[in-house]
Amino acid sequence: MDSRGQLFESDVIAPEQFLEVFSQSRSLEPEQDLVLAILSDAVECIMKYLDDPIPARAKLFGEAHDWLFAQDGRDPFSFINVCEVLKFDPSYLRRGIMAKMRGKSITEALDADRRSERLKDGGVIKTRSNRRLRSRAGA
Repeated sequence: MDSRGQLFESDVIAPEQFLEVFSQSRSLEPEQDLVLAILSDAVECIMKYLDDPIPARAKLFGEAHDWLFAQDGRDPFSFINVCEVLKFDPSYLRRGIMAKMRGKSITEALDADRRSERLKDGGVIKTRSNRRLRSRAGA
């Protein structure tokens, strides 16, 4: 008897079982959607405007940063209360965001150094092929 066909046979389930598994609501409550949008906006502002020198963007970054690291939970939409509604660990989120901020700052600093190097070199990125082309052109 050939057993290769049995490997790819589908499972048989009743329509009720299918509907039970795939129709369960996995969405958030409206309040959770709201606070998730608040949290998402704050994280986006922090990551987007981390090292932005434009005053309006720097202000958005500062407000989001202050909100994220505030310890006061009296405001219903404070970071602490938002995390509580979403069942997130605030200290875990803060550590993760801080790590991302450090990583982004380092990456942006390296990118800025590379850009300044290119400007010093007349906008040409030094590679082996560029050097070969220059030496051939000069010869």
